[in-house]
Amino acid sequence: MLRPAPAMTGAGRRVARWLALLGVLASAGAQAQPPACQLLTESEGLVALPGCTVAEGQPQLDATALAALPYDAQGLAVVHAGGSFHYVERTGRSLAVITWDNGPDTLQEGLLRGRVGERIGYFDVTLRQVIEPTFDFAWPFQDGVAEVCNGCRRGTPDADGHTPMEGGDWFRIDRSGRRLK
Repeated sequence: MLRPAPAMTGAGRRVARWLALLGVLASAGAQAQPPACQLLTESEGLVALPGCTVAEGQPQLDATALAALPYDAQGLAVVHAGGSFHYVERTGRSLAVITWDNGPDTLQEGLLRGRVGERIGYFDVTLRQVIEPTFDFAWPFQDGVAEVCNGCRRGTPDADGHTPMEGGDWFRIDRSGRRLK
């Protein structure tokens, strides 16, 4: 035989309302979570990328997702995963790159600035390491030379959202990674 629930007291109603509110907030927060991986498109910006998960900060794409990516002339596609932009090649191998002007770093003189942990190095269009990731920050190559630093740190962003790098030991390197005088 079913019994009706006992009548709630004022305190019981308040607890029930709080629990209901927490449930609504928790479900709204879950819906506000961005997808694990997003594809960068020219027309829509970042869009959800089904068939992609993130493991240790790297995108892991299934065969269907890999086949559907819009690869460029170098055979690379751009995926945002784990809080970073990544170039992904057709085999699924990927490289986390510096975010620059709200998008992934672009190829400069045949090299990309890639992130390995908290360090920056240079990689070619096949995502092969050309210069070891030993720098805290690195500018793109220009006329065969790049300015890099160790011991520098992010400063305060300006009104346009650009964050300067401050302090540290700044020096220039050539395309083989040798320090220039």
